[in-house]
Amino acid sequence: MKLHLGGSLAWYDAKKRSNLQIKLEKQISLNALLQKFSIPRAEVAIISINGDMFEGDDVLVSDGDTILLYPPIGGGSI
Repeated sequence: MKLHLGGSLAWYDAKKRSNLQIKLEKQISLNALLQKFSIPRAEVAIISINGDMFEGDDVLVSDGDTILLYPPIGGGSI
């Protein structure tokens, strides 16, 4: 599985990588994947799996998937 941790989410990887290759033996939920990296669900605003956008965390991911995760983006004051 290819996993992209966009923006500040890369900080949750021990080596601070934004692109990871992960071997999955079986399907797991997106929630379980987030827990594996100790990423709080509230820190993930945009989820793309194989080019499709998702809002929930109950979707299953597999070894051949490409997953892109991005945090919320905040702006400054005007």
